[in-house]
Amino acid sequence: MDLPIGETQLVPVGDTAMNVWTAGDDGPTVLLVHGIPTNHRLWWDVVPAVAERARVLAVDMAGYGDSPAPDGQPVDLAAQAARLLDLLDALGLDRVVVVGHDLGGGVAQILATTASDRVAGLGVVDGVCYDAWPVPLVRAMKAGWPLVRQLPPSALGTALRPALRTLFAHQERAAPFLDRFVEPWERPDGPRLLSRHLRSLDSVYTQTVAPFLSRLTVPAEVVWGRQDHQMKPEHGQRLADDLPGARLTWVDDASHFVPADRPDVVAEAVLRLVDRA
Repeated sequence: MDLPIGETQLVPVGDTAMNVWTAGDDGPTVLLVHGIPTNHRLWWDVVPAVAERARVLAVDMAGYGDSPAPDGQPVDLAAQAARLLDLLDALGLDRVVVVGHDLGGGVAQILATTASDRVAGLGVVDGVCYDAWPVPLVRAMKAGWPLVRQLPPSALGTALRPALRTLFAHQERAAPFLDRFVEPWERPDGPRLLSRHLRSLDSVYTQTVAPFLSRLTVPAEVVWGRQDHQMKPEHGQRLADDLPGARLTWVDDASHFVPADRPDVVAEAVLRLVDRA
């Protein structure tokens, strides 16, 4: 799939590599982190706007999209956060603005609270937090991970599409994003990888860092879809209340996939965070 701007590359990170979509040359660096079961293409319509004023890195976490998942190594939130720090080291980046959606929002919280010297600003878009996840849809998938593992790749794709479609408010925008999200899971190893991610989901990671959110001193932006019936709006409000000086943006006409439903609102929030940072 041709990108609207920039390019992707596999960046060596330790004994593995991470796929990174890079766009923009000037300004602060923004690291965009997706959730489950998406990839860097979640930010398809956000990156071009942000890249006009910043350098943007939209990453595939380990085992998602085009990033390999090293055998025998964990893929939970803490492990993903640690790999992102290794990625920053590999790219020679001291500090970045980190913005995460869904699982990526949890990863962003971990980075901000445990590696605060590397984070210049924190953005969370309908992100996992506290003990409020896995969300009902993913919880059901996690309970059936042995079945997921055994599905033919094409059958997994067939099952994912209607389930993920319910997470869009703007149905006319859903089709291309569904293709971008589902294609990696329709590859030969897709079912095994997805079942591995499902088994790793545990809210202990966001519960552990939650007491430290109120101590953060970096600028913060919280963006939440009012129609999100999975990570419900009450969690976005709580997160914004706990983050000192956080700006909360409600998106009335968006569900869970806010970067797809309303990329303009997300891009504006990211650029505000860049300016504040």
